[in-house]
Amino acid sequence: MIGNTVWSKFGDHCLRFGKVVEEKIQNGWAYVRVDWVDDEAFEMDRQRVMELRGTDKYDDWVRVDQVSFFKKEGLINTVNKL
Repeated sequence: MIGNTVWSKFGDHCLRFGKVVEEKIQNGWAYVRVDWVDDEAFEMDRQRVMELRGTDKYDDWVRVDQVSFFKKEGLINTVNKL
């Protein structure tokens, strides 16, 4: 999985894109750590929540069924057809 590109939905209108940089198995589940790109909306929300609640509700490890894998070239080719 390391090196694969993934996307994930955040909130109602945001898509996060990134590359898997680490993986692990915990309690029978596969988890990945992703290097997200241009992720300002998520990071702003994370910081706001930490300031309000005094704790970070997010984890840098994401269960593998919470991300979608894709081939970057295929996505670019499809988007360019619009």
